[in-house]
Amino acid sequence: MKSLTEYLVALQNLEGQPNREAPEVEPQREALRRKVPESLLIKFDRWLVRGRKAVAIVHNGVCDECHIKLAIGVVGALAFGDEIQHCGNCGRFLYLPENELLFPEKAEAKAKLIGHGKEARAHVR
Repeated sequence: MKSLTEYLVALQNLEGQPNREAPEVEPQREALRRKVPESLLIKFDRWLVRGRKAVAIVHNGVCDECHIKLAIGVVGALAFGDEIQHCGNCGRFLYLPENELLFPEKAEAKAKLIGHGKEARAHVR
């Protein structure tokens, strides 16, 4: 079963196409809109009216729209929960792709820190 945010992402992609007014797109759009609760569609439509994306994709723990690092709890809720999450900065719906790694830079930073410590100790001697 797809999550609500996946339906919102698909709907956002349809709305962003140049042929969004084409007759063959309308049934797809309506089918997606029926799967999303009205309260979410109202917020979704407000973003679209302003000419902005309503759903931000999360990459490396960062909101792709406002480029602010998200709280670990929000990213964890996206990965392991089934509730809708919003960016604490821009307010967009957040979507974490299935193949996205959770905070991969943490491992890289740790490796650099460990390496840096050894160099610093070797330098002092």
